[in-house]
Amino acid sequence: MDIAAFQAAGLYDPDAPTAGDRLALLEFLDERGATLPDIAEADREGVLFVLSAYLAAFGPVERVTLGEVAERSGTTPDRIRRMLLAQGIPVDETALLPAFVVDDAVAFELGMGLFGEEETLAFTRVMGASVARIVEAAISLFYGEVSPTMAVEASELAWARANEKAGAVFALLPSVITHLLEQRFRLDSVRAASTRGDAVGQTATVGIGFVDLVGSTEWAEQLSLKEYALALSRFESAAWDIATGHGGRVVKLIGDEAMIVAESAETTCRIALALCGAVADDAGLPGARGAVGFGDVTARGGDYVGPLVNLVARSVKVADEGSVVVTLEVRDRLPVKTPWRLIDTGSHLLRGIDTPVALFALVDTPDPGASVQA
Repeated sequence: MDIAAFQAAGLYDPDAPTAGDRLALLEFLDERGATLPDIAEADREGVLFVLSAYLAAFGPVERVTLGEVAERSGTTPDRIRRMLLAQGIPVDETALLPAFVVDDAVAFELGMGLFGEEETLAFTRVMGASVARIVEAAISLFYGEVSPTMAVEASELAWARANEKAGAVFALLPSVITHLLEQRFRLDSVRAASTRGDAVGQTATVGIGFVDLVGSTEWAEQLSLKEYALALSRFESAAWDIATGHGGRVVKLIGDEAMIVAESAETTCRIALALCGAVADDAGLPGARGAVGFGDVTARGGDYVGPLVNLVARSVKVADEGSVVVTLEVRDRLPVKTPWRLIDTGSHLLRGIDTPVALFALVDTPDPGASVQA
């Protein structure tokens, strides 16, 4: 370790009261392959002890200029900038980039050649947003579970060691994500073939469901931020497990509301009703209600949009607590013999919808052979 170089860079002052702790931290990082520029950058940002997490997860990484990335990948600096911004990475013309960006740029060029530039940029934004969420969740997990166990007077070295352990766990994520990609691609490519309604592949014919928590604003005001977060986590977990277990998917969670997609109207109804039941069984959650529609939507960036999505989202407010309302299209696609019955609730004027919408309340019945029509 070159102590003189650290002093010259302003990273170490032998006369400082904490000189011993700082020197121990610098030695710890040096042994793990941290470069002087990396240490200096982390120190400027006030997160020197976090560098150990990055090193444990990814190891020392070669750094290159934007121009070098463009030259090695056979593209232009402007294309690299567009790719990085789509990934959610801020572009600093003077910053050194990880050398692996070269491989990303090559993949980006291949994608644009196959799918087109704007389409590839849109897909890149989906990846960037997904990764950002994963990293935010990992950081929240560390600060929510590990940080509280650290002593208030813990040294930078102690924090660096804790971050190193977290980074070692994080290092396993790329392989886990690769495995998930393989499984999801195998499952969803088959589903996509059966639900995409046109040659372009942007239209899908699916069941769309929304389930939200009733009176959530008043309920949330009675809880601490931590209690509220834990309660929403249970709602999210229930939505995820139930949708997955029935062969559907949680598209997204919007605060206290879950958006669900499934191949059939019946499956979407089962998911929505089961989620309302799970919420009712959780004493820490308010009640839930849902709405289900079926038809054509636009599939874009892992999300679904279109008039049907808007209609179903608005229809949730019509449902009573613990119940699910469905559209006429859903009613007509349910089997004649089901464990439910449907009650005609009449036509409703929904916000943002020009014409009245006929909605039917789905109710559980003890007679599994009962007709779906009430």
